[in-house]
Amino acid sequence: MANKQQPSFTLAFVAAALILLAGQVTASREIVEVKGRGVTDPILEAKLIDMLEETERTKDKVPVLGNSEMVKYCDNAYGMSIGNLKKALGMLQRGIKSPQGFKELEAIVSVVMKAYEECDHVFAANTKPSPFGISNTKLKSLGTKCKQYAEEDAKQN
Repeated sequence: MANKQQPSFTLAFVAAALILLAGQVTASREIVEVKGRGVTDPILEAKLIDMLEETERTKDKVPVLGNSEMVKYCDNAYGMSIGNLKKALGMLQRGIKSPQGFKELEAIVSVVMKAYEECDHVFAANTKPSPFGISNTKLKSLGTKCKQYAEEDAKQN
């Protein structure tokens, strides 16, 4: 009988340990100082890089999708988004000096997310499925995470 109880105890112990570790990992997400110039957040930076790279991959699909006004609109939206994401990434890499800086970064990400939404809307308004729909959903999800991190960082800074 002791053998039957031991695996349950071991499983419960492992589960408890994982819960504690997960809490520590979440709690350890902190912003760090950048050589006296301000602070940065390595996790937010990684998410912005993911968002930038996904936007570039999505824009690379444009030439194979034709030359319609809808595709051109999205191509311009992705170009603008790439520029804005590079700006946000540069701000973060140089170090942000105040909560307002993180709020500005959050606003830039909001503008980028709006561009993804408008791209999908252009196709929907013409009763056509967006060939960018799956990518835009992923991009908006990344954007939401970036905005959440920036908001948390503004409170910590």
